[in-house]
Amino acid sequence: MHASLRPRAMRVPACLIGTAVLLSSLTFASDARAGGTDLGDVRFTWGGYIKLDTLYSRYSDGPAAQNLGRDAYIPNQIPVSAEGEPRSYVDFHAKETRLYLKAETLVEGHKLGGHVEFDFIVNQGAANEITSNAYNAGLRRAFITFDNWLLGQEWTTFMNMTALPDVLDLVNFPTEGTVFIRQPMLRYTYGGFMFSVENPESTIAPNGGGPAFTNTDENNSIPDLIARYNFKIGGADLSIAGLARQIVDKGALEGGDDQAWGYGASFAGKVQLGERDDLRFMLNGGDGVGRYLALNTVGDAVIDDEGDLETLRIVNGYLVHHHVWTPKIRSNEGISHFDADVGGGNLGGATTKKVSNAFVNLIYAPVKPFWVGAELRYAERETLAGLKGDLWRLQFSAKYTF
Repeated sequence: MHASLRPRAMRVPACLIGTAVLLSSLTFASDARAGGTDLGDVRFTWGGYIKLDTLYSRYSDGPAAQNLGRDAYIPNQIPVSAEGEPRSYVDFHAKETRLYLKAETLVEGHKLGGHVEFDFIVNQGAANEITSNAYNAGLRRAFITFDNWLLGQEWTTFMNMTALPDVLDLVNFPTEGTVFIRQPMLRYTYGGFMFSVENPESTIAPNGGGPAFTNTDENNSIPDLIARYNFKIGGADLSIAGLARQIVDKGALEGGDDQAWGYGASFAGKVQLGERDDLRFMLNGGDGVGRYLALNTVGDAVIDDEGDLETLRIVNGYLVHHHVWTPKIRSNEGISHFDADVGGGNLGGATTKKVSNAFVNLIYAPVKPFWVGAELRYAERETLAGLKGDLWRLQFSAKYTF
């Protein structure tokens, strides 16, 4: 062929080649668990899972609104009534489906990284179950790491993730017995010690108000201060944590103008019992730390008769036993409890006083990245007025992790 008729080689900019490689890798990420690729000096990894949940719920004192309390176990959304009648519901959803992307590199002797993660649980948008069941993505975690520093949104330092149990529920915890917050923070880790300043927010009820604890338009001027120490004793991974925080109301509720301090502590861990069993537990308590415990079932404070802040005392915890029957079959059973020492004069009778919960599950993984499971749960809620309501829930789930 004459030289003038030969096809010319096209020169593609290096940046476009890199972009194409990344997009191609992302396209096929589902073929392997936690896929990854190197672009220059940066290591990108990604992964997540797809999960289907099917729930049959029977409330002793229904009805229960179609909200997050039907998709997940939310203690404060168990209906209570003096004359309520049982109601049953069947719900399907895939909202827990999750995706993440990480980047890590070494720059001038420093470890630099980033992590972003989202799911479809909270940011419902205009979704409905009539046609599309489409839900907007919601930010879960987004942080930068630089050597021993973490800057961004992550699980609160007050919470020990090692102690979390193996459950099917969307919230992934024995809810009334745990710490549960993700929020922006600045954290420093030194060996087993962790220190952080985290996003402050006060949740306060009006005098004589109902079960709702609202924020106070971010009047806080001091961040929440948290310290945690992780340590081992034999086959046990344990932690102790402490929390101090400012609680502020500057006119957001009833024209009040007051501030108080809240304090809390947590002891949590995972204790190995032989090769096939372990115990996972958490015990938390404090005065004015309700936002951190049990999904804000009872908040930080209430406005008293003089217009001042009265902080609220709470104790909660859980104990879960995990057993591996075979390499493909495992089970968990546990109990959890929440108790609020809140009186009744300022809060009103609709506020939660106690919540208890027990569950058992069985999970089968035919192949390592994929499992199916069933979970049975019973929970009971009691208010300050002495009204009680309970929930029976049977849940089936399927999950593929990639």
